[in-house]
Amino acid sequence: MSKYSTMICPEDSDYQAWLDLLQIRPSRNLLQEIGDFLVKYQRDHNLGCYVVGLSGGIDSTFLAALLYSRDIPYLGFSLPIQGNAPDEVARGEAVAGSYCMAHLVPGGDGIAKSQNLTDLYRSVSERLGQACPASSPLAEGNIKARVRMIFLYHMAQLHRGCVLSTDQLDELLTGFWTLHGDVGDVSPLQLIPKSVEYELAELLCADLDDPAPLQAAIAAVPTDGLGISASDLDQLGVDSYQTVEKLFKEYFQLRLQEQSSPLTGPREARLQELEATGPVSRFLGSGFKRSGPILFDPFV
Repeated sequence: MSKYSTMICPEDSDYQAWLDLLQIRPSRNLLQEIGDFLVKYQRDHNLGCYVVGLSGGIDSTFLAALLYSRDIPYLGFSLPIQGNAPDEVARGEAVAGSYCMAHLVPGGDGIAKSQNLTDLYRSVSERLGQACPASSPLAEGNIKARVRMIFLYHMAQLHRGCVLSTDQLDELLTGFWTLHGDVGDVSPLQLIPKSVEYELAELLCADLDDPAPLQAAIAAVPTDGLGISASDLDQLGVDSYQTVEKLFKEYFQLRLQEQSSPLTGPREARLQELEATGPVSRFLGSGFKRSGPILFDPFV
């Protein structure tokens, strides 16, 4: 098993650990290990299935295709909601139709693979608006993510399942997810760089009888599916996920150098420039998301 399969999230100040993760390279072996991890976790915890929300994006589509290729029981649902573009919905439904494994889950085949949650979102949003009329696109996006997760966890409860997270390393670093909204119980991709995930998806296409839905997700513009912006990259202020990872590599390397001796001149200026970029500024402001719940220690 890969050493990364049981890792916990590094401390924000563990710059070498982050650099090690950013150096992960795609391979057939890594693809196999992610699948092995999912098989083993399901068996060890006697799960009836996994549950996955299918947005039509690369993260959820890659996981759905991997589960399908390994004959792992899972329930996958396209969950369109107000603000989704028609092409997003079409891709999610194509994934649900092509890579569905609901027939391996008792009672799962009788549940519609596409569940429009717009009415539920509107009712929740309207009720919250009665308490506090002020809102924002980001706040509404958080409501949408949490409404979707209500559905997924309900399905998991009814089918002895486990909700899979679909986030990857770039989202972990930038805090690019909704707390209690789009994070599940098991995170097979959380420590895998996004650029590596794309290459793993390309490898996986060769193992599929119908690679078209996965290929469509690979080619799609990445979005959060919440109607907040035209693309994830717009929100991050970069042109690609390779750029995100390049910025973080440089930032963590400078931080490591700083631990040995104070930065001066151009290196100090460059560190400040990096901290002003979208990805690194998000990292600096989202540590509370990565640390998880803060527990009071009665023995201190």
